[in-house]
Amino acid sequence: MFSSYSMTEPEGGSDPTQFKASAVRDGDEWVINGHKFFSSNANTAAFIIVMVVTSPEAPRGKGMSMFLIPTGTPGVIIERNVGLAGDKLGEGSHALIRYDNVRVPASAMLGGENQAFAIAQTRLGGGRIHHAMRTIGQSQRALDMMCERALSRFTAGSKLADKQFVQGYIADSYAQLLQFRLMVLYTAWEIDKYNDYKKVRKDIAAIKITMPGVLHDIAARALQVHGALGASNEMPFAQMVHGSFVMGLADGPTEVHKVTVAKQVLRDYKAVDGLWPSEHLPARLAAARAKYAAYLENEVGNL
Repeated sequence: MFSSYSMTEPEGGSDPTQFKASAVRDGDEWVINGHKFFSSNANTAAFIIVMVVTSPEAPRGKGMSMFLIPTGTPGVIIERNVGLAGDKLGEGSHALIRYDNVRVPASAMLGGENQAFAIAQTRLGGGRIHHAMRTIGQSQRALDMMCERALSRFTAGSKLADKQFVQGYIADSYAQLLQFRLMVLYTAWEIDKYNDYKKVRKDIAAIKITMPGVLHDIAARALQVHGALGASNEMPFAQMVHGSFVMGLADGPTEVHKVTVAKQVLRDYKAVDGLWPSEHLPARLAAARAKYAAYLENEVGNL
């Protein structure tokens, strides 16, 4: 049984504070109206989890709830399916859905009323780690193919593996992947230790920032080493490169996560008092001289 998660909207994107789709209580039922976009696998799913506004007067991000809706429910209308680059127009697995007076029982609500944002963040925290793990696998695959090609291809008097440019590609890719792998392992360890996604929010966001670049860079280098074959549809590199851009958008765009990381990091610092930075060398030197003035005078006197 497949399910689809319906959160993104055509206007507000993935920003829940801009959502317009809503649910209104009517006796023992909720009536849902609005549009949802990029609902993956909705055309084959048995049910959809949809996030909508239930208390429009509530503070930003606090007035939304989630509902579980069977896809055969009257009023659930898939207006079109959207594909990714390379798919034929009109084909794909990401649906634009219109909810037209969709009635569901009160029992269809997941969690508590107006608790959708907290539920979504918990789910997305783990989801971002899963994206990172899959990115490690894809990047390792691209690196493996690059090394195999470098050892197999002979051109301009020697193997590609003997060319310094190619050696640079391999070294950079290995170092980049190693750093990312350890970053993901550390963050996963933090999640196990604290059992609190909110406490690890900064590092999860940092992984999300790093992820697209790692996959893009390694896949692009592997494509280049394979030459024209690498750019063809007989190798997976172009799809990997495109996938890196998808990773920069899925579960929140890179820019949003950079803002999150910066805000979290800045909480551990405070502004300096006075005009000069705390590490201003003339000021530190003057402070040191004042602190050790007696010792300095004694040293001068003994000369």
